[in-house]
Amino acid sequence: MVNVWLIYHSKTGTCKQVCEDIASKFKDNYELRADEVKKIKPKDISNNPPDLLIVGSRITFDKPDRTISKFVQKIGKELNSPIEKAATYYTHMTPWDDSKAKMSEILKENNVAKNILPEHLAFKIQDVGKTKGPPEPGQEPKIEEFVKKVQEFISR
Repeated sequence: MVNVWLIYHSKTGTCKQVCEDIASKFKDNYELRADEVKKIKPKDISNNPPDLLIVGSRITFDKPDRTISKFVQKIGKELNSPIEKAATYYTHMTPWDDSKAKMSEILKENNVAKNILPEHLAFKIQDVGKTKGPPEPGQEPKIEEFVKKVQEFISR
């Protein structure tokens, strides 16, 4: 059975909720683990590398959250060899697409994964003047589309 590990950092709870939604779609057909990075160590992943690592982050100041970025960098230092595959998802309020590719760059630069799914899930949150807001209309179907792309990526 394919081993999938989702890691995320969630300051407002939105990234955690998206992780749980993604995990619910994987749980029946994959060996699955989902963790907040503050509750595990990079060595946990390097000691038992998954077949697929899914990394979730909020976008802050046009970059992935610093906590998850540093965690991913530490995974790269701990691994004996890169994880076979990785995918990324984001929660954000930003209209700029270039900020959403940065976690893939961090994964590549730190030799965390051999193959990274080029498409990512960008889950947009309504800007209600706070750092936490409800999802913009039409965001939930994106999770299903992302999961299908990831499943196809796994089977390649």
